[in-house]
Amino acid sequence: MSPELLKSSDAIIRNSELILELKSVNKLVIYKRRVVTVMNEDGDRFVDAYENYDDGIDIEEQMAIIYDESGNEIKKFKKRDFKNQSNYESFVLFSDNRLSYLDYTPRKYPYTVEYISEVESVNSAFLPDWYPLVGYDVSVEKSSVEFLNPENLPFRHEERNLENIDFSKEVSELRLRYEARNIPALEYEILSPAFTDIAPRLLLATDKFELEGVAGEAQDWDTYGKWMYDSFILEHDKISQSTVSKISRLTENAESIEEKARIIYDYVQQNTRYIAVMLGIGGWEPARADEVDRLGYGDCKGLTNYTMALLKTQGIESYYSVVNGNQQIKDLDPEFPQMQGNHVILNIPDEENNNIWLECTNQDIPFNYLGSFTDNRYVLRVTSEGGELIKTKKYLNKENVLKKEAKIWLDEKGGFKASLERVSAGIHYEDYYLREKKDQEDLEKEYREEWGKFNNLNFESIHLNNDRRNIQFKENVDFSGTRLAIKAGNRFLLPLGFLKPYRLNPEKDDNRILPLKISRGSIYEDVFLYYLPEGYEVETLPKAKVVASEFGHAIISVKKIKEGALTALEVKRSIEIKEGEWGPERYNDFRNFIVNLNQVDNSKAVIIQSNI
Repeated sequence: MSPELLKSSDAIIRNSELILELKSVNKLVIYKRRVVTVMNEDGDRFVDAYENYDDGIDIEEQMAIIYDESGNEIKKFKKRDFKNQSNYESFVLFSDNRLSYLDYTPRKYPYTVEYISEVESVNSAFLPDWYPLVGYDVSVEKSSVEFLNPENLPFRHEERNLENIDFSKEVSELRLRYEARNIPALEYEILSPAFTDIAPRLLLATDKFELEGVAGEAQDWDTYGKWMYDSFILEHDKISQSTVSKISRLTENAESIEEKARIIYDYVQQNTRYIAVMLGIGGWEPARADEVDRLGYGDCKGLTNYTMALLKTQGIESYYSVVNGNQQIKDLDPEFPQMQGNHVILNIPDEENNNIWLECTNQDIPFNYLGSFTDNRYVLRVTSEGGELIKTKKYLNKENVLKKEAKIWLDEKGGFKASLERVSAGIHYEDYYLREKKDQEDLEKEYREEWGKFNNLNFESIHLNNDRRNIQFKENVDFSGTRLAIKAGNRFLLPLGFLKPYRLNPEKDDNRILPLKISRGSIYEDVFLYYLPEGYEVETLPKAKVVASEFGHAIISVKKIKEGALTALEVKRSIEIKEGEWGPERYNDFRNFIVNLNQVDNSKAVIIQSNI
């Protein structure tokens, strides 16, 4: 084994074989053989000795052998020795999906696991992608995938990010084989693109397939969307007349699409709850609207379809939309139509054809707010005419605003009392709005964790206002603490950045490999007013500072003001960090930009006793 493969590796994949045999549209056999040497505890996650199964997936073979550092066999696991459990948590009401997994705790590192499995599925809708490199901090000695197509069924494949690895390939109508060798470990680097966007992989899909006995097609997104509509959406919109009458009464004074949709969305949030359904075709087909109406619960598919049906009763067209839900922005692949997506949301075009987006599984989220789970990415809008890829809302810099205003009264020991107002909007809203659901004890705990630089925090009052209409969350907090100003003789050093605008402190990296990516830009606006203790005056103030870069800019100013008999320092800070993607060579430039911002933020005023 090459020494290069040991570098930065928690595990080494010695050999990984994936063989897919498509015997027919309703019979797919998946064979795996995987040999992994685990170097330390962090490498345990790369063993991957498990299989998912349900009524349509049978595990024909499953075994594992554990070897010690010298290659001696330690333990052997047969199929009956694997642990078995439900694949989902308590919020899943109906599921036949289960997990068979190797439960092994090593006594010593390194050790090696050889894992073999064979699975037979009636579903050909999901041909697994081949990832020769499966994650960060793992290297690969050899990895291969083979696709056998004895019935000569039409299939497609596409390479992604393979140009920088050593691989070979053989491709024909009946057989495809790729093999990669000697891939060194890739270390995680902060502020980089999603792993799936940079990792080498091979995509596979058939033009025709079966899903739980339902025949389907996916030559393109239009065809796929049409199949999804005809198979799963059509005639799922029946609603009882009593509910139709109720919705009509609620919306009778509303005039616009948005007004009516707001009322209906509020009705759905007040009268339903989320529960997952993963049983057979129910994992893909939404529950009928009348069923959700009767039961008062549903999963993302059922609740989206239910909301769509309620809108339809008022003459409003809306569209079931399939999305990859993830904090990292992940598109449905425009160039490679296949079964993709893990979530469903609702799209409503208004009178001017502006898109309204509804997350139907969340009882607390505002109307037309998505947040980072589904923002700014391609989704499949499913219509009766077919499918089309459209982008969800992108939250612009000017919308992603976090504002703080604080009055801070200093005491003669360096402590303080403060009255803070913080307003979060855009993507920042999701970080705070659920605080209104918390009790006083939990709120104080969160603030103590957030403002941990202060000692002895005490809270006099906490008032929260969730403006769901304008999608802003306001916090008004009166609190006190110690260790704000640092005493030096008869002087105090007063840090002017009362509360940091962001949590970003990137380390220097002269060997950066991955691109730098800021997925969402932000603006931070702060005004801090420090009231000096009686008998103190300002000795020195830092100068105003402007920091400008292609990554963003900052303007910070400090001035002394008088409010009656009180002397105060007014600190104004405006910071913008821009969205964008840059080559790895620009990482240290970005870091220097943040360092400059932090240095300004850490600047101090000197105050002194005036009667000495």
